[in-house]
Amino acid sequence: MGALSLAKLKMGFNYATLILLSVMMVFPFIWMFIISVKPKNEIYSGNLLPSTFHFENYIRIFTETKMLLYLWNSIYVSLIIIVFQIATAIFAAYVFATVQKRWVRYCFVLILATYMLPSAVTYIPSFILLSKVNLLDTHIGYILSEFISIFAIFFLRQSFAQVPKDVVHAAKLDGAGHLRLIFTVYIPYCKNAIASLVLITFIYSYNNYMWPSLLIKSEDNMFVTIGLRRLFMSQAGYGMDFPLAMAACAVSLAPMLILLAISSKRIIHSMANLYVNK
Repeated sequence: MGALSLAKLKMGFNYATLILLSVMMVFPFIWMFIISVKPKNEIYSGNLLPSTFHFENYIRIFTETKMLLYLWNSIYVSLIIIVFQIATAIFAAYVFATVQKRWVRYCFVLILATYMLPSAVTYIPSFILLSKVNLLDTHIGYILSEFISIFAIFFLRQSFAQVPKDVVHAAKLDGAGHLRLIFTVYIPYCKNAIASLVLITFIYSYNNYMWPSLLIKSEDNMFVTIGLRRLFMSQAGYGMDFPLAMAACAVSLAPMLILLAISSKRIIHSMANLYVNK
């Protein structure tokens, strides 16, 4: 009985800790939403809840700013980058996971070594290269610069390496070639890992700021990260219209929350399988 009570106490402590950590993580987003519906004269009042809720700030985001254009640019460019990165990662990961040759292992180690370099190291050569082909301040130039992801290759290679050898051998006995193995064995078996990678890639591309801010200059081509900065500088400077800026931040989270809600089950399965296989 004492052991049972101790186990319940431990479980209660774990749940309380998780709830506390969850509240700490969610509170900044709650605070952001509350600020977005507050009157401007109550921003620094010290009261958590506003006296009146001003939801019209969310309408002003689309009528007084170019937030809808920024969202569209970020979403469609991120989706294109996802397609290219996942496609190239699948084929590269298949080679690195199945071809047992020394030169292939050397190439994989070399690719991982480039991943250890800071991304800022590639900014200057990439900028010079894109300028020579007249792709500065274009979405095509940005997409080409993000065409391949070393992380995606490594992530899928680790997942492909966990595919049962018996299944692969049986498919080969049925006459399956490389393409058939990829599309009928490896991709279905690793679909949860691919779903996780899609979410990770979208979040990275959608939230990327430094490289797009160097590459994109015209307002019509700007992404949501650059647009939010312009909005803060023009509307939220010195607290002039901080609720509008917070409403823009809240709106910018919507695509990631929708994608997370759609793919959360597959992500959980992917992480669980990875933990079990360890």
